[in-house]
Amino acid sequence: MRQITFYLLSIVLSAFMSSCHDEEFEKISWSQDALLLIKEGISFSSDKTETVLKFTTKSSDISVSSDEAWIDTSISLIDGNGELRVNISENPDISSRQGIVVVSSKGETTIIHITQEGIPRVVPENNCYYLHNGKGEMSVKVQAGSLPVAEIYPENTDWIKVEKVTAANDNEYIITLTFEKNDGLGRIASLDFKINNQSAADNCGPCIIQEPASLGENVEISVEKPGSLQVLLGNEASNLNRIRSLKIIGPVNGLDFPVIKSLLSNQENSYAQNPVSIDLSECTIVAGDKNPFEYYGWNPSKRYEDIFLYGEIPSDVFTNAVNLKEIILPEGLKIIGMSAFKGCKNLNKVQIPNSVEEINSKAFYDCLRMEDIQINDDSNLSSIGNQAFTTGSLLKDLTIPMTVMTISSEAFLGCSVSRLHLKWQEPLTVRIVPNTEECALFVPKGTADLYRNTRNWSNFKEIVEE
Repeated sequence: MRQITFYLLSIVLSAFMSSCHDEEFEKISWSQDALLLIKEGISFSSDKTETVLKFTTKSSDISVSSDEAWIDTSISLIDGNGELRVNISENPDISSRQGIVVVSSKGETTIIHITQEGIPRVVPENNCYYLHNGKGEMSVKVQAGSLPVAEIYPENTDWIKVEKVTAANDNEYIITLTFEKNDGLGRIASLDFKINNQSAADNCGPCIIQEPASLGENVEISVEKPGSLQVLLGNEASNLNRIRSLKIIGPVNGLDFPVIKSLLSNQENSYAQNPVSIDLSECTIVAGDKNPFEYYGWNPSKRYEDIFLYGEIPSDVFTNAVNLKEIILPEGLKIIGMSAFKGCKNLNKVQIPNSVEEINSKAFYDCLRMEDIQINDDSNLSSIGNQAFTTGSLLKDLTIPMTVMTISSEAFLGCSVSRLHLKWQEPLTVRIVPNTEECALFVPKGTADLYRNTRNWSNFKEIVEE
């Protein structure tokens, strides 16, 4: 009897031990590397990435899940060797995020903590900061996932520096800057950021622009790159209004003309109070509106309509500039745009450079005090638009060079001139000629009879060969 009892106990104990052995074998056995990650949690950068945890198990009943949409998991199992794949999508936010991965098998649960860093970006409160020309201190508020390092760009900038970076609130930091007094033209710098030794600027900037020192009545400015005037001369109207004479040396484009135009006024009394002379003789007009400070993060708000061609005074650019006293146009100029000087009532004279090929419609319309539009005999002028010389004044002399082959039917409509010099060996027929009263017509030697027998030119009482 005792032998039977012992036999039965042996069978029960053997079955129990076998059951415990099978249950133990069916548990997940993680690799050493995986155990370390499970214990400490898995940290990911902000980029899209993947990690693999290896394990062994007898069980085929394994499930994995996560309640976060940015965590994607999967398990593969072959002959007791398994891999848990954890795929993390890119984090678009500056803040870090947390989640968990749950692995279950035979009532056993493994929880894996997941942390993903925020994108290493610094987001400034403003894209551009304007400073007065004196010495001072300023603050720039930024958002970032962790403490950023702030630096000045370009590296050799010595008029502004970073004093400190302090935490304000969660993900919010204050950059304290000090800057020196400006005794010259306007200047620009930019802030550059790093987080964990990585560049943390989503775009360039923010930019910091310091206004120039007080401008005098006579300003001569040399520019290296077109589009620089808004920074070099600044945006303070009270400072710009001091200028009575402006000479620009170097290239300009569609970003510069708003600055030049800001010196001019359409107010009737502005000529007496603020007459302005502009010298572009050593200036080159460049097509387009390319931004020379793009890498500083500067995005200019003032642009003139696209200048499509090299060497073009844009259409309407000086329209109704009643305080424009004098302008010297650049040699190399090709086009004077439509209505470019329309309504410049106090402009007295203008020298058209030999390089000009087109004077477009109403270029000098309603320039009531215009006495002299100087066009040389050896000019390359080839085209004249309607009412180009309808100044509303009496011009002393006007020369039309032999190179002009396209002249609009109303080019001389309303034009009054004392001495008109035509250089055509064979007169072109025009529908309207300048006012013939008290106007002498000068023509090349040997062509007077041709003009006297040509329609409309024959209306001149005085035709003189020269």
